[in-house]
Amino acid sequence: MIKNISVENRWIGLLLLFYFFGTLGISLDQYKNLFLPLTPFNLLLTLYIFYKVNNDYSKKFLILSVLIFLIGYSVEAVGVATGVLFGSYSYGNLFGIKVFETPLLIGVNWLFLSLSSYGVIQYFTKKPFFLIILPSMIMTGLDFFIEPVAMKLGFWGWENSVVPFQNYIMWFATSSLIHVLIYFFSPKINAKISFVVLLAQFVFFVSLYFLIT
Repeated sequence: MIKNISVENRWIGLLLLFYFFGTLGISLDQYKNLFLPLTPFNLLLTLYIFYKVNNDYSKKFLILSVLIFLIGYSVEAVGVATGVLFGSYSYGNLFGIKVFETPLLIGVNWLFLSLSSYGVIQYFTKKPFFLIILPSMIMTGLDFFIEPVAMKLGFWGWENSVVPFQNYIMWFATSSLIHVLIYFFSPKINAKISFVVLLAQFVFFVSLYFLIT
C-alpha cells in the first residue's frame, strides 16, 4: 500500500504531519517551549518541500525566487529600522540569524507564501488582474491571523501591542509588487503543493488564533 504512494505525496504527507504536530505542540503549554525553537526548521522544511514538489530549478525560476526573497527581506528590514512602512515593531529571537535586526528567514516566509498563493490562483485563472490582486488578498488575509499569534508566541512585537492598520496596507502593497514580478516571469507553479502550503499555514495560524490568543 505504502509503495503505491508517490514520492510527491510522501513529501506532502511529511509536511502536513510536521504542521499537525507543530500546531498541537505549540497549543499545549507543557510542550510549547519544545516546539517553538523548531520554527526556523519549519520555515526551511516548508520551502524545501515546496521546491521539491514544484520541481522547477530553471535559472529563470531561481532568479525569480532570489528577487522575491530580497524584496520580502528588504521591506521588513526597512520596516524594522524606520517604523515607517508597517508601523513600529521588532523581531524576537525565534527566527534565528538577524541582519539589521531582521531575521533572514523572514524572506523565506515571503518567498513560499508568495509562490504558493500565486500557484493557487493560477490554477483557476490566467487573467493578470486576478493573478496579482487575489494572491495579495490571500496573503493579507492570512496575516490577519498571523499577527496576534506571532505576538503571543514572541515571533515579533508591536509598539503598545497594537497592530496598526498600515501593516495590512503594506502587506497588500508588498504582496502586489511581488505578484506583478511573478506574473512578469510567468512560471508554471505546481497547484497541489501550493494548496497544501497555504492550507497548512491557514490551519496552523487560525487554529492557534482561537486556541492561544
